[in-house]
Amino acid sequence: MSATTAPPAADTSSSRRRRRRGGRLLLVPALVLVAGGIALALASALVPQAVDRVTGEAKVAVDTQIHRIFSPDTLPVIRLGDEGGIRDLDHCDGTFTEMVSYRVDDVLPLYAAHNFCGGDAILGWEIGQRVRVAGSDTVYEVVDERRTVKWADARLLQGMPGEFLLQTCFYGQNLMRFVALAPVAAATD
Repeated sequence: MSATTAPPAADTSSSRRRRRRGGRLLLVPALVLVAGGIALALASALVPQAVDRVTGEAKVAVDTQIHRIFSPDTLPVIRLGDEGGIRDLDHCDGTFTEMVSYRVDDVLPLYAAHNFCGGDAILGWEIGQRVRVAGSDTVYEVVDERRTVKWADARLLQGMPGEFLLQTCFYGQNLMRFVALAPVAAATD
């Protein structure tokens, strides 16, 4: 008769200790994530404009760096859309809408886009930034910049040089940015 031997008994105490240790290691990052989520939710509820401003500025900075790193030799491209008003601007179709409400003597044609609809691209531009307009071979350069409170009188833009203006709002602020663009040949004359 052959004697069968039972399998060795599992060391249950050491495997329990390993499970507990692994659980504790996961508990710390989980608690940090939960606390971070609660903090963000509270901040969004209590100071939404501050959160919008910080996240918007971070988005613009990251987008600008990504373009510089991955497309250093390509110019940003904007799309100019049809003329219209706020309702047309609200369509968020990826274009800058020509705002008829800004047609005032000595104010260049003005194209606007919400910051969350691609308009924030201009927030990272500085004087000298070169860009292209979709459908055109002309290279434009930012030649001037102005900032106004939202819904300011269009006459504050009188005298800006260039061929046309682009406008968007800053994130989380009662502030708009206007940049004047001129063809590069005209910008260097």
